[in-house]
Amino acid sequence: MLEIMNHIYIHKSMTRRQQHGIIASLPKNNGDITPADYRPITPMNTDYKLLARIMARRLTPVLEEQLTSSQYCSVLGKSILEAVSVLRDVVAHAEITRTPVCILSLDFRNAFDRISHCYLFQILAGYGISAWFVYRIRSMYEHATASIQINGALAGPIPIQSAVRQGCPLSMALYALCVHPLLRTLEDQPTGINIGKRGQRISVLAYADDIRVFLTHREDIEKVNQAIRTYERATGHNSTPINPGRLL
Repeated sequence: MLEIMNHIYIHKSMTRRQQHGIIASLPKNNGDITPADYRPITPMNTDYKLLARIMARRLTPVLEEQLTSSQYCSVLGKSILEAVSVLRDVVAHAEITRTPVCILSLDFRNAFDRISHCYLFQILAGYGISAWFVYRIRSMYEHATASIQINGALAGPIPIQSAVRQGCPLSMALYALCVHPLLRTLEDQPTGINIGKRGQRISVLAYADDIRVFLTHREDIEKVNQAIRTYERATGHNSTPINPGRLL
């Protein structure tokens, strides 16, 4: 196994079988009747998962250095529980001080599945990650295929031309890096809300694709819409436009 992993990592070579995944669908709720009611997950073979785990650990210093304070996913020392605690603090502050605030929840349809591979490789290079390392991630995604498991039978294979795979140890880190430009834009534009004795300003809170934006002025709605549209054009995401009349 060590010889196989050394060959994959050093020589940047993966076989089509190592790149191949099996897409299984997990029901989100009871009584599911449409494809949208299922959550796809892609179990990968052991070689791929070991390499992905190595790559994810190598990315840890980059995540700590590059990701904003608003991202709580894949950052060492942060957790979803801490993100929930910050959300509670904002709500409590708004109630005690009677500060009008709109907590806007962004929900991108099939968030992990719609990340363009072209965007992924460009954004990794933009963080200053070496071409050597980016090429190894590219070798994991280029020419990747998957089969769909339906009632015990396999359909496919089909080419995977976008997405970071759910079920891959590397996917959360890659998605956090991909969504980072949107978070930076949202931090810079909306007014946010100041909480605590030091008046800490909080305008956005994120755990991977679960994003909350805190707004206190109606005109900030259009700024958020513009930021989302720019992000969608770059990544291939899709969401519903925000209607200010229904929020503030």
